[in-house]
Amino acid sequence: MNILRALQLEEKKSLKLIDEAQDKLNGVREAMRVLGGKIGKATGRKRRKMSAATKAKMSKAAKARWAKAEKKA
Repeated sequence: MNILRALQLEEKKSLKLIDEAQDKLNGVREAMRVLGGKIGKATGRKRRKMSAATKAKMSKAAKARWAKAEKKA
């Protein structure tokens, strides 16, 4: 058996495993949908909001860190 044929067989096996895993994942997602769960999103947590002033302070601090790192290099 040559190397190319062995690689082709391995590719077939891998693709079959991927298809099986995708089918299982689709089944789990369908079950979540039926049971009312949200798919791909965290549940029960609210997003924290930041003020514009806080964002500006964080940006300024990050820029200062980058400038300091560039100066060392």
